[in-house]
Amino acid sequence: MVAKNSEASMAATIEASKLPVNHEKTDMTSLAIADRTINVPFHGTNLFLVGINNEPYVPMKPVVEGMGMVWAAQFVKLKQRFVKGISEIEIPSAGGKQLMTCLAFRKFAAWLSSIQPNKVRPEIRDKVIQYQEECDDVLYEYWTKGHVINPRKAKKALPGKITTEQQEAIKQLVMSRGQSLPKEKQAKAMITMWSSLKSHFGCSYKEISEEQFTEALSLAARVPLEGELIGKQEKSTNELSAKEANSLVWLWDYANRSQALFRELYPALKQIQSNYSGRCYDYGHEFSYVIGMARDVLINHTRDVDINEPDGPTNLSAWMRLKNKELPPSPHHY
Repeated sequence: MVAKNSEASMAATIEASKLPVNHEKTDMTSLAIADRTINVPFHGTNLFLVGINNEPYVPMKPVVEGMGMVWAAQFVKLKQRFVKGISEIEIPSAGGKQLMTCLAFRKFAAWLSSIQPNKVRPEIRDKVIQYQEECDDVLYEYWTKGHVINPRKAKKALPGKITTEQQEAIKQLVMSRGQSLPKEKQAKAMITMWSSLKSHFGCSYKEISEEQFTEALSLAARVPLEGELIGKQEKSTNELSAKEANSLVWLWDYANRSQALFRELYPALKQIQSNYSGRCYDYGHEFSYVIGMARDVLINHTRDVDINEPDGPTNLSAWMRLKNKELPPSPHHY
């Protein structure tokens, strides 16, 4: 990881004394002592990052309360849905060590995405959206660089530019590639990918045009990274056979139709107060950007597939839905 400069590190150590005490009792057994603590100013509140063996963790109570949400409910959610990324970490402060519930930063974006702004109180909705759009980027900048040169403001997609979902798809690809490497290589790898994108397009990834989205994904996927196994990149650039492409198109079509079906079922399940209505809503709305990203990649890699090959498409209607980004004409055909 890229270390902070000495002045920023000293300030972070001093600010650690301001950490809020967490008296939450928990049965989680993942305990550790932070070896690095960073204070992150964010829209009038203080968030924190702590390091365990060079891996960043986020103390979650300040984040939840900064968004205006109730900590107790999110504490239960974290234990149930993000248990593999949760640790109870002892954080040094002027008042002694404080035990705080922390989420691995690699899981932080997923937690942010799990919050549905339309289900929170109207008076905190804008704040929740602000955190979802900015918070993980700001924390990442502080962890890798020790500061943010210009505090980020929420930005809407500009006309002709990639959408916020496409921006998230690129970011998730960079994060997932970086996190697949040994911990000591991750920060450098992510910086390499971001630098390659900016150098290639001459602008931030958020400002590239819609026509360049697939190219940006391809570039981020093939940038050579230190610590990555030799041969992995060569394999990723191989052309898909007609049979392989057909299987992936079928899978995309199934995912797209399944999500549409969940959206259709949700109102009825909610009306009868089914316990499955919330899950049905989640399945009908989460991962839309992943499904869209998969479509763009498939279109790019199937342009030259000969549909007349013996192992070619076995369901032309699925291929047409992929091309036109559409669903069957009736929900009954999902």
